[in-house]
Amino acid sequence: MESLRSSAEEWRAARGGDAEARGRLARLALDTARRELARRRVAASDLEDLAQEAVMAFLAFLDERAEAPREIGGFVKWRALGVLSDQRKRLRVRSMEHSTEAPAELASGAAGPGASARAAEVRAALEACRERLRPESRAVLALRYEGGLEAEEIALRLGVTRNAIHVRTFRALAALRACLERRGIDPEDAP
Repeated sequence: MESLRSSAEEWRAARGGDAEARGRLARLALDTARRELARRRVAASDLEDLAQEAVMAFLAFLDERAEAPREIGGFVKWRALGVLSDQRKRLRVRSMEHSTEAPAELASGAAGPGASARAAEVRAALEACRERLRPESRAVLALRYEGGLEAEEIALRLGVTRNAIHVRTFRALAALRACLERRGIDPEDAP
């Protein structure tokens, strides 16, 4: 990757209409998003689409925001994780829409008592970790994942910016992951 001027300078140049600066920032964002998504083990078939979606979110932010984020690389990683989170949410919703009843082996208990005990343990740990979150973080997660609302709708309800909702969601999910890991539970096992 070619060397960039300071992030703030690149940002100001891009905001001022410098197409080359915008292109350099877009390439930086794409490379960063690809690395972060690959680190999160995103399927190769989805990687490029999600990276492009993260870049588009980054460029939209560039167009609407006068000041640069403190650290552009970290900001792009955060955008990539938000895109990944949204994709997983869409997949869960689609999955729930397509399965109107539980699979026969789950309904009959064929998965075994160990699996249901483990699921209960994971749910209990997740609930304990959620209780440790700040009230505003719990509210954002409830509205986003239980209520199915998008960031814009949550921001309107809570009277904060959409960016604040993204930050709260990111931080709350990171705290939940860390809490579950401390309890010896893989966050991917959580419902």
